[in-house]
Amino acid sequence: MILIDDGIAMGSTMRAAIGLCKKKKAGKIVVAVPVAGREVTEEIAKIADEIVVLELPPFFRAVAQVYENWYDVSDAEVLDLLGKKG
Repeated sequence: MILIDDGIAMGSTMRAAIGLCKKKKAGKIVVAVPVAGREVTEEIAKIADEIVVLELPPFFRAVAQVYENWYDVSDAEVLDLLGKKG
């Protein structure tokens, strides 16, 4: 199982996803993200089989700090992308 996210800040969501994969008896759990803090990366590495992080900023504050264009996606935009047009 490969778990992908836009980045890991506190790690709560990723820990929950890993827990679900383990409960479903996934053979191997790989976490892949573009950015995370060093500390949370080390914590996730202990519970996943593998973690790939493209960027570990020395002074990590938030996932958004490495994105040129960051915004919250609205429900309407998600529905549109899914082809369900709200």
